[in-house]
This record gives sequence, C-alpha cells and structure tokens, in this order.
Amino acid sequence: MEVRTLSNLAESLSRSRGLLVTREAVLHALVLPFVRGLGYDPADPREVRVAHDLSLPTGKLIADLALFDPAGERLRLVIDLRPLGGDMVARTPLAAALGHHPGLRLVMVTDGARTHLYGDLLQPGQLDEAPLFALNLADPDADLEHAAGVLARLHRDRFQPDVLVGDIEDQLLRRALVDRLRTALRSPGADPEFVRWLSEGIYPGKRTRPVVERLARLADEAVTPAILGVLVDDHLDALRRRLSAACEGVGRELGPQVAAPPSEPPIVRRIREIVRRAGGDPAEIVHRETTNYLAIGLRTPSRWFIRWFDGGRRRALTTLVPAAEARDLAAPFDVEDAPQSFGVSRILIDDPEQVWALGRLILRSLDLCRRGEQLALA
Repeated sequence: MEVRTLSNLAESLSRSRGLLVTREAVLHALVLPFVRGLGYDPADPREVRVAHDLSLPTGKLIADLALFDPAGERLRLVIDLRPLGGDMVARTPLAAALGHHPGLRLVMVTDGARTHLYGDLLQPGQLDEAPLFALNLADPDADLEHAAGVLARLHRDRFQPDVLVGDIEDQLLRRALVDRLRTALRSPGADPEFVRWLSEGIYPGKRTRPVVERLARLADEAVTPAILGVLVDDHLDALRRRLSAACEGVGRELGPQVAAPPSEPPIVRRIREIVRRAGGDPAEIVHRETTNYLAIGLRTPSRWFIRWFDGGRRRALTTLVPAAEARDLAAPFDVEDAPQSFGVSRILIDDPEQVWALGRLILRSLDLCRRGEQLALA
C-alpha cells in the first residue's frame, strides 16, 4: 500500500467524519478504498466478498468482508467492521474462523479510522489477544510510512502471511532475548541458573552454598572485562574496518567530505557524516551548547532532533523517536523514556564512537524533526 493512499483516507476521514454514522457509510467511504489500496478489486466477487458466510461446523458465521486469492479459491483475510468510534477492544467473533480455513492466519478489525490486525502468533489456529499491527488514521502523528510498509506485505500480489507472522515473532523473540541477556549481564550473580550455566565445565567440584556464593561474586567481576574484550577485539575492530571501507567508497562516489569548523564538537561531526552518507545535506546540521546538553538541530538549534548529554555518570542522547521504536533501531543499547523536558527517548552509551552504531535512530529522529517542520509550514 502506498503512503498516499493512507494520507488520502486520513483526509477523507477528517473531512467527512460527521457523515459516517452507519457501518455501510464507513464501508464505502473508507474500508473499500482501503481494500483497493491493498490491490484487491472490490467489484470482483472472486477477490472481495461482502457479508460472506464462513460456513463453520459450529454454525453460521458472517465476515463483513472476506479477501480471497485472485482465483477466488483460498481465503486470505477476514475483516470485522465496527461502527466509527465503536468498541475496538471486544474480541472479534471471526476468531473462530482460524483453524477451520487452511492458510487463514489473519483477522482485521476496523472502524474505518482505527485498524487492528490480529494473527495466531502464540498458538496456530488461536487468535492472539494483542494485535500484530495497529493504525489510527485520526492520529495526526501516525507514522503512515511505517504503516504502508507493513500493509504492503498484505498486498494482493505479495500476500505472504506466514512470512509476516514469522518476522513479527522473530522480532518479539529477539527483544525478549536481549532483555534477558541485559538483565543477566547487569547482575549475573543474582541469577543462580545463569551462574550454573556460566560455570559449567569450569568448576568441577561440589557446589556447596559458599562455592555458589563465590561463583556468583566471580561472575559479577567477570562480566565487565568479558564485554569490553568482545567490544574491543571483535565488534569495534570490525566496525572500524567497515566504516573505513564505507568512507572510502562514499568518498569516491560523492567527492571530498564536508569540512567542519575546527571548534565543532566530535559528536556533531559524526552526526553530520551520518546525514551525509544517507544523502542529506550536512550543512543543515547545526548545534548550540547549553548548560545541561548540546542541542543538535535542523538549520537552527531550536529545531533540535538530538540532545547530547556528556556531563553525567553515563553519556546519553535524547531523540524525538518513541522509546518502543527506538529500542528496535538502537539495539542492543539501553533505551528508556526521556524526561519530558529533554526529549521522547533516551539512549545510554559509553563512548561517543558508539554514535556510529546509532545511525538509523539518528536519521529517524531527523526525519520526525523534518516532518514537524513541514506540518508547521502547511
């Protein structure tokens, strides 16, 4: 689905909301154009069927909309249409269809403005309680570009529900593994199972209580040098080689790098270079020192997209990116909600060199800053 399609639907919703008082009005004004944006032809009953009987063994079950493959043989997606502004929390009766139709793994619940996509991630054939994806066209801050990317995978010609559900499952598992490793590495001695696994094959003796306490203490002491060793010996060396090769390649393609003023802080030079490599204009990136932080902005420091804190116990930067999204873009760094007066998300780092690994997050924050500027000018 294209971003333009979602943007047009959002404008239509804003313009006509007072007239969309029935489910039928919502269907024709918002839902069918949405389905058309997924590549389906609402006028072709092989692909799109309204009020379709799912014919379950337990009885009659009607889907407000059912999407089929182009041949009209395989059910792909069922849609539960709610009144505009209606309850989106109540469990959909269409959940019963999963497990009865081969290949059906997705159910969509929508009121035209809000769209929730559910799957059977946790147990095949059983609808999850939480949606895989949610979009609110009435939200002016909705990330339509991200939504279009997700919905594109539901397109008529690229429909692969198993791949979509599998990718989301990988993302959730990856996040859980990162959280578990982060917890264990912060205080390994507090997790007896982790200490037992860590010392397996190292200490062959009997594990009395004093021995276990001793191993826990040693595990706490071993974590920092182990992590630093991995970073120095493997990660940073490999990162430097990749960055060096990338700089040489970009330099050949785009010419000499933009020279920064001599007094420019190193963190600003790094962010300028990240922007330049992404095809942006590094001359737009400006900065200003304040008492608490360094503001890095788009053409003016007051239109900031990064704030750099270098005076505390740990270095940190704050961005305009919500913490949930920032965790994906900045893994495996520690990400938390920023204090409201300083930003939206805060990322804790140990060395300014690590900014190179946060390029995607920095560019995303810059994009949000640029969008806010465009909205202000509109």
